[in-house]
Amino acid sequence: MSQNTPLKKYLFIFAGANLAMMVIAAVVLTLLDMDGNAGVNMGILIGSAMAAGHYFIKDHQRLPTAAEKRWLVFMSFLASVLVSLLFVLVVVLLEPNGFAVIMMTLQEQAIVFLVVMLVVSVVYLLVLWLGYGFMLERQFKAMQKKAAS
Repeated sequence: MSQNTPLKKYLFIFAGANLAMMVIAAVVLTLLDMDGNAGVNMGILIGSAMAAGHYFIKDHQRLPTAAEKRWLVFMSFLASVLVSLLFVLVVVLLEPNGFAVIMMTLQEQAIVFLVVMLVVSVVYLLVLWLGYGFMLERQFKAMQKKAAS
């Protein structure tokens, strides 16, 4: 990581975008009486990474270095976990009966839950790696092309 590149700003952008998109998705899915799925979560994750990456490129006129990318990926992963926990906490406060159902399900299916969480975590890390890597490179090239014309 270069010495004076503060990355916390982009972590907060990621977390804010993540929370905002989760709320918007929840409202839209509720209004349309639809269930969310993994595709919605992946879209939120990619969108959040792209928002943070966009501001990084805008501020620094370059792609993140390998060390910056690693930091962004892992800290964004942690931020997404914290934002998700915050979101679940709000849902539990709004619907206390749901908490009992969650706890009962976790007690009955603890091993399955842990395996699913491990697989989902690996997929999230991969998606973030691609979001701050390949997808951000494409965004950077598009921004350079737009600036050149």
